[in-house]
Amino acid sequence: MNTIIDIIGAGGAGGFLASALYKGGLRPRIIARGALLQRLREAGLTIISDNQSRNYTPISCQALDDVQQLSPLVLLTAKSYDIPRLLEELAPRTTEDTLFITIQNGFAAHDMVSKMFEAGRTVMGVLYVSAQIISPAVIDVKPGIAQLFLPEEYERQLLPVVDALCAGGVEVGLVDDIERRMWIKQIFLVPFAIINAEMRQPIGKVSQDAEARKRWAAIAEEIATVAHACGIKLPRDAVAMSLLKAEHFDPLADSSFARDVWANRPHEAEALFGPLLERARQHDLNCPLLQQAYKHYVQ
Repeated sequence: MNTIIDIIGAGGAGGFLASALYKGGLRPRIIARGALLQRLREAGLTIISDNQSRNYTPISCQALDDVQQLSPLVLLTAKSYDIPRLLEELAPRTTEDTLFITIQNGFAAHDMVSKMFEAGRTVMGVLYVSAQIISPAVIDVKPGIAQLFLPEEYERQLLPVVDALCAGGVEVGLVDDIERRMWIKQIFLVPFAIINAEMRQPIGKVSQDAEARKRWAAIAEEIATVAHACGIKLPRDAVAMSLLKAEHFDPLADSSFARDVWANRPHEAEALFGPLLERARQHDLNCPLLQQAYKHYVQ
């Protein structure tokens, strides 16, 4: 089975990106297990958007246990809390040319993968999309933003994927400041995730609520302060920009973090808040709102 890219974690983000690659003419191999793998084999991948359904079949897919060697590019879209276990299974299946692209909501996954493999083997991706699992291999993608940033220094390796994603309807930017882009995403995502989970209201309602906007700005300011301490040059109006970003999403969109909290499923609080607080401690910064969220959801 020859492919240039594997996708590990075909949930909301992974399923969406897989469908975009298929639309763009590139057939990724989805590595999965259990009900997801069975559904992919029997019925393919289904994407629901704007009340319309599109099915992608046949899907190239394989059980991880049956994979002898990973493709040159590995799009790692599994939840951050699954990464430690996955890395143990993936390590013996890699070569010195395997390049991991981490597509998670925070820094945790990239930090973990970078510690496992030598420099130059891990690429950070920054994805904006609202997509959720309806059932295994059935993904609901909300209309609105579909944007991915990747580091331009890996353009040669990533170009086939970038071209396919662009052809598949994703706005892809190759940038020279990928870490900065991830900080900007944190300034948007973390306040929204916390307030969305608390209020049980979608992004449209959150962004229109005066008290919620005030709390959002305060959390965003804490994150911006940590970013500045880490040497990241943010836009002067980064906090205000994070609130404006909400307008690019479907007003009914929720965060994956909030959906997991509401459903009493494992969630990414540790992955979202932990790396930010660790970076804050390294610079002797106090972030009471982030610490409050961490204590509530993790400790």
